Amino acid sequence: MFERDLWHELISGGRGRPPRTLTIVMLLLVGGAVADSIGSALPVLEVLRLSTRAWTGPEPWRVVTYGLVGAGGLSMLTVLQLVAVYWFSMELITWIGLRRARVLVLGGIVGSGVSASLVQWLSDLAGGPGCDYAPFWLMQGQAVVLAIVMSAFAAHARWTTVSDTTLLWGLPVPARWFVPLQLGGAVLGFVATGDLGGMVGIAVAVGWGYRLGATRPRRRRLH
Repeated sequence: MFERDLWHELISGGRGRPPRTLTIVMLLLVGGAVADSIGSALPVLEVLRLSTRAWTGPEPWRVVTYGLVGAGGLSMLTVLQLVAVYWFSMELITWIGLRRARVLVLGGIVGSGVSASLVQWLSDLAGGPGCDYAPFWLMQGQAVVLAIVMSAFAAHARWTTVSDTTLLWGLPVPARWFVPLQLGGAVLGFVATGDLGGMVGIAVAVGWGYRLGATRPRRRRLH
């Protein structure tokens, strides 16, 4: 069992300078989260976030942009989520390479967005449960990205224990617990708010991340 200290490794800069793609994604996530606390910025953000307008608009770009714009305002939870996204992303880029990491994150965002939208659309047609908050709020921004990269990390380094995560109040958490903890959190979020689409989106993100994280890159044969 290996123990990893998230904050210590971030401060020491153990993985070096991040690639440009990750820098851009982090700037978008941080910018969206900060702008979320500014009332005048809300109209611009709402055009990019996942909502029922993805199919009633129709505004299909929302199934992509929602995962690249941070949410939650200036809160401790948001800061911890963003830090965790950066750390897990750097680990995965080091292990699987930048190209596969792009496929992992962008594919997970789109797959989760489409799946959540389809389920919410069917639920609305059938007169399913309403949401106490805005639909899909469980999976907006850094939430869906974190679900993807944490699950991929869990699959790739399941015997590792990570300290200072956003789960279990910062207590050390074995990586193999990440998947059930995230799924359990999504179910609890649905029970508390009725956000069916958000729960499904997080579940798809977790499954996608774990599936791709468990797949080792193929080695080219030497001829």
